[in-house]
Amino acid sequence: MKSQSKTGIVILGHGSKLREANDAIHEVVEMIKKKGWDIVDPAYLQFGQPDLSQSIKNVVQKGCRRVVIVPLFLFMGSHVSIDIPKMIKREAGKYDGIDFVYARNLGADPRIGEIVLDRIKEAIAQ
Repeated sequence: MKSQSKTGIVILGHGSKLREANDAIHEVVEMIKKKGWDIVDPAYLQFGQPDLSQSIKNVVQKGCRRVVIVPLFLFMGSHVSIDIPKMIKREAGKYDGIDFVYARNLGADPRIGEIVLDRIKEAIAQ
């Protein structure tokens, strides 16, 4: 899609010292790509690579004029409300003519409630 072709998506997770935990971010990246977004990169706040700065650089180098950073965080803690916005502001200062968009965190979306209910049913069925 035309609007998607100039937009890069960065899926930002917290990161973990356990590689298997970081693999989940890559799974989400692939899910988004399968929905028609060509340029989707993972990033990690800590304990993983690439970090946010490198992922932004990657999508800009692919020709994106807009970068959407999606925090894969459930709640509005200090990372989501303070740390990540500061990082985005710092990165935005490095790129003239690039539009940075910070998406909302997952929050208490009704779809999260449905996932929780599914997990409860799975646990009871074991």
